[in-house]
Amino acid sequence: MKQDKGKRQGDMERRDFLKLLGAVGGASAFGSWPLNLQAAAKEIYPAKDINFICYSSPGGGYDLTARGSAPFLSKALKEVSRGAKGGNVKVKNMTGGAGAKAAYYMHNDARPDGYTIGDINRGSFYKFLLTKDKLPFDIRNYTYLYSLTTVNRVLVSGKRSGINSWETMQARSKKESLKWAISTVGGSEHLDTIYVKETTGIPAMLTTWGGTSQTEGALIRGDADVTLVSYDSMKSLIDAREVNILVSFTAKRILPTVPTIGEKGFPKIPDNVGGLGGKIVIAPPNLDPEAKRI
Repeated sequence: MKQDKGKRQGDMERRDFLKLLGAVGGASAFGSWPLNLQAAAKEIYPAKDINFICYSSPGGGYDLTARGSAPFLSKALKEVSRGAKGGNVKVKNMTGGAGAKAAYYMHNDARPDGYTIGDINRGSFYKFLLTKDKLPFDIRNYTYLYSLTTVNRVLVSGKRSGINSWETMQARSKKESLKWAISTVGGSEHLDTIYVKETTGIPAMLTTWGGTSQTEGALIRGDADVTLVSYDSMKSLIDAREVNILVSFTAKRILPTVPTIGEKGFPKIPDNVGGLGGKIVIAPPNLDPEAKRI
């Protein structure tokens, strides 16, 4: 009887021990279950549509650029992120304050989850950081993704200026300050012009004309001596020999007969002039690292 009683007690102890192991194992499995489910449930980015906040009105140049590039971005995302269920890019216009409304939304209201991106004009750095239109936050905090365009800068002169080369321009500037035309204050051409002028030490007075076409007219009339512009915007006048192209701000020659600024003793200038075009694609600050990587 004592042996049977001892055996039954031992069996009970073993069963209790096994139950304890099962409870511990079950607790461990249960404890890890939400994590496993979470990992399994986390969808591949992008899992839904992506909103592209365009600060310009429908039909404008920046709007057309955004809408024209959206299908290609959608296609690229799906190719890079296999198995993703989303990625269609939808453009939403948010006008107001010459870009300030969209800039504020992207910085303060949009979630940094990768499903809201937008655009900003390169020239807005000057306006939003340094002028009376300065925003109540630092726009350098955005997550900068890529540029939709690239720019090759060139320095051109009007024929009436008598300047037909980098050397004649330098000689002229030693006698009198050049009349250097810029299109708009705060634009990317303006910022690049200031950098080039200060780096090369060329004496010049900057004059504003309000746009590229007005600047071209000033050169042709002789109201301005030189201007720094994108090669594409001035190509027709260059081809027609209405203006003289003096130097390019590129690493390599864009035309066989036109020297680069590096050949004139300033090899570092192309690293800081041109390159990024006017339209830069951004995301909110602290963008999700996986979304940024993809």
